[in-house]
Amino acid sequence: MNTLGAHEVMELHEVMNDAIHGLNTLQLFRPHAKDPQLQTMVNNHLHACTMEYNNLVQMAHQLGASEAMPARAQKTLPDMRMNPADMSFQPLYGLRNPQTQTPAQSSEQIDDMDVALCLITCHKQTAALKMKATLEMANPTLRQFMQTCANKSADMAYEGFQYANQKGYYQIPTLKDTTMNTYMHSYGTAPTMGNLGNLGNMGNMGNLGSVGNQQSGQQYM
Repeated sequence: MNTLGAHEVMELHEVMNDAIHGLNTLQLFRPHAKDPQLQTMVNNHLHACTMEYNNLVQMAHQLGASEAMPARAQKTLPDMRMNPADMSFQPLYGLRNPQTQTPAQSSEQIDDMDVALCLITCHKQTAALKMKATLEMANPTLRQFMQTCANKSADMAYEGFQYANQKGYYQIPTLKDTTMNTYMHSYGTAPTMGNLGNLGNMGNMGNLGSVGNQQSGQQYM
């Protein structure tokens, strides 16, 4: 008996296919990383993504969605723990003489910046795909697991951003203070439910007052 809906199977299929593509992409870029810090991060992310993919495969089998499985055996990487994103990180804002970006003309030209930006892009895309899949899941166990996977992908994307931002590979353009403040202050707060209730009561009292005045007027007429 099937325990998943057709749309859940297809979403799971898309996520697992994307996981394979992401793992293959990181494998292709990993030899081009020269910075030891970047090498460690890529290896940790490869391990974490592989474990997550294997868990998705096992869950798909357990839930009867084996038809969603891509056909390729997975090899287990060495045990490497992923370091969580540094929550004390202070991003560097502003442009710091950014270099002109052009595609590499050969694989020999791929450097640490290309590896870091590729890693970030892979995780950002898969985080969005997994969160979209989460919103379509009816099975509560699969939904919770998919949501956790989306959050992990977002965290790995942010870890990659932290590295790239500090190295100047991922710079953050800013607006003038006056422009930013004007833009942000163009929004105002909405009344809370309690205030809405008070406003409603005041409105009713106003209506009652009008009715009373009308009735009083009728009496005196």
